This record gives sequence, C-alpha cells and structure tokens, in this order.
Amino acid sequence: CCSVPQVLKSCTEFIEKHGIVDGIYRLSGIASNIQKLRHEFDSEQIPDLTKDIYIQDIHCVGSLCKLYFRELPNPLLTYQLYEKFS
Repeated sequence: CCSVPQVLKSCTEFIEKHGIVDGIYRLSGIASNIQKLRHEFDSEQIPDLTKDIYIQDIHCVGSLCKLYFRELPNPLLTYQLYEKFS
C-alpha cells in the first residue's frame, strides 16, 4: 500500500496531541513560521514541533498540512474520480 509522507505523520500526530483547538485547520499560521517548518522538513529533518515557536503558533502546523495537499501534482481526490464524488 501507500506510505504516508513524514510531514503529514509528524504534523497530524502533533495536532492530535497539542492542537485540539477550535479552527486548527481553518485559521492560518504565521507565514514565516510555516516557511521555517517547511524548510526543516525539506531538509530531510524531522523538526522538533515542541519548540516554543510551534507551540505558540499551533496553526502553522495545520497550515503546513494544507500547503502540502495544495501543492500535490494531482488532487487527493483524483480528477478521474471527480464524477463519482459529485
């Protein structure tokens, strides 16, 4: 089967543990924090999400997940399946 990318594993586990707040995926994080977090994952590191910068801006973790899905070359719910979904 398919493996889940590390960025999604780390972010969703962190949100499950620390981010049960209203609007976690609705509200955006601070752009500079999102980019810093993205850079850490792009550098093949697993960042320490318990750093104050991420705990204080929990929304940047959710925003990184949304960014990941937005940048996929094909949507998660593929074009071929679109008619079946609608």
